[in-house]
This record gives sequence, C-alpha cells and structure tokens, in this order.
Amino acid sequence: MTLATSCSSSQPKPTPAGSADISTKPGTAKAAEVNYDLGDTAFAPPGLDGKSVELKAAVTYPRKLDEGRHPMVLMLHGWGDTCQSGDKPVRAQGWPCAKDAKPVDNYLGYSYLAQALAEKGYIVVSVSANGIQAQEKNQGTVARAALLDKHLEMWKKLSTEKGPLAKLKQFSGHVDLNRVGTLGHSRGGGGVLAQALDSHENPTGVHLRAVMAFAPAMNGIDAAKDHLTHLPLSVIAGTCDAMWEDSKIPLAMAAGNPHVEHHDVTGGNHNFFNTVWTPGTGPAFATDDVAVEKRNLSGGRCQSTSDSGTPQQLKPAEQRQIAIRYTTEFFDRYLH
Repeated sequence: MTLATSCSSSQPKPTPAGSADISTKPGTAKAAEVNYDLGDTAFAPPGLDGKSVELKAAVTYPRKLDEGRHPMVLMLHGWGDTCQSGDKPVRAQGWPCAKDAKPVDNYLGYSYLAQALAEKGYIVVSVSANGIQAQEKNQGTVARAALLDKHLEMWKKLSTEKGPLAKLKQFSGHVDLNRVGTLGHSRGGGGVLAQALDSHENPTGVHLRAVMAFAPAMNGIDAAKDHLTHLPLSVIAGTCDAMWEDSKIPLAMAAGNPHVEHHDVTGGNHNFFNTVWTPGTGPAFATDDVAVEKRNLSGGRCQSTSDSGTPQQLKPAEQRQIAIRYTTEFFDRYLH
C-alpha cells in the first residue's frame, strides 16, 4: 500500500483521556452502529517514539441486545491513504491531518463484515489506526497491538460503567470480554498477529480466543523468533494479491498449533477486502491493486501469485461475500 498522510508543524502531546464524543449511524434493520472518538492525539503507543495517535472506532452491534453477554470482535485496517483534501489524497508525512484535509475513513471499510457479525450476535469494534500508519517506521506492529489493547482496556472500564466510554450505557452488562476475537487486514493483520503472539500479555480481564488475518503484512515481526501457538488462527489471501506469499508466514510461526487454517481466495486481490480502498465504494483515488501491479489480463483475468494460473478476477461484491463466509464461520467456531 502507498503511505499517504498529511503533516502538522509539530507533534502535539497526548491529550488526557476524557469522555469520548459519541455519534450514531443508521445501521441496518438488525445491526445498529455507534462511533466513539477521543481525538487525534489521545494515545501515545509504544513503537512510535512518543508520537500520539487517535482513539476512535465504529461499534456495530445487534440492534436488540438480549440479557446475556455478547462476544466481541476487534477489527484493524491496514496501510492506505491517511488524509484527503477533496477528491485527492494528501501524501506528506505527519499526523494529525492538516487543517485543509480530513482523515480517510479506512476503519469503516469493513462495515459489511461488522454488520454480518452483528446480525449473528457479535459486538464489533473497528479501530482507526491512521495516526500509526502516518508515523510508523519499524515498530508499527508493536504500536498496533498496543492500540488494540488500549481499546480493550477502555471496554473493560466500561464494564464497571467508568472510563472514557461510560456514555455507552447500552452496552453495560452485554459485553463478554472473556470471548474476544480480532481481525486485521494488511498491516492491520500484522497488528493482530503481534497482539496474539505467545509473548504478548493482553489487558487484565480480557481473554483473546481467536485471531484472523487478511493478507497480513509482517513488518516488524520476526517470524523466526516469534510464535503463535496458543490461539486459533485463520489466514485468508487472494491468489492475485502481491501479499499472497507472505500470508503463509504466520503458518510457520504457528507450528504445533492444532487450530490453524489458510484459505486461498481464487482471483482475489488486496484492496477489495476494504470498501474504502475499492473503486466505486471508496474515494476517487481508490484502486484495483491488481491493475496497479499490472497483472490484469484480457477477459478480466489476473496472473495468480500462487502459481494457480490465470483465474477470473473476483468482483468486489464477490470477494466480500467470501470474506463474510470465512469470517463468520471462524468466529462462530471459537467465540460462540
């Protein structure tokens, strides 16, 4: 993916966590949506040399929360354009975005997955990580894992009706932090893998049960030394995705783990898993990355990076339906 950000003249210090700004969206007949935002400089994760990032997420959940507790899935996007001005990306380094630009809503690109999971009873938190991708060097996976942990810590405090998410009273008594899953795409996939490593300690009172990665980028993870043997793992990647080969790396890290699966999405690319990165549903600068990599052939076919020939390239809606099927089946198996 192309690093694309906007810069400010100096890095602001982390803003003390107060009460999150809350906004709602229409959702669907069965799934409601609420967003929370503590600002663009609310958290300084390790791995960014003290630089600050946003604490912001979209929460999609069953419109009718029953009396029981629901499993939670956290989602983390990958490395795309960070800021935009009108129909054009702003590609100078830095964070927050300049005054004449606004953040690209990369974290909203998995709403189709969040809605599918919410309709099956999950509470889904899709986390914004623009500040990390704008400022990372070699420790981006460390920062992403810490960002996920920070959001989980806030949800833990919410369970006692305290902390910056206290306004989200509708979730009181309905979140089961003993059944948490994660899903990451691209560098977000590397982030959820870093959080799931045997060596990583999750926040107190939170139990991670399953991790899923779409075409994970392994930047900052030492696959020869880092291991993932104690959690169920699912990896999926398109056969026309330049990241397909790297998607096999986590399988070696999970050697000896009896609950590991890898799924090839024949004719799938990298960007179509995220609607914000997809032409037609994203900004004007969204791309079909198979075309960008010059792998398109006549008749809508693509040269597979998995040595499986020249399959018909999937349409965005087709690729998303496959993602929904693998995602719901995996989390139903380990979180319900």
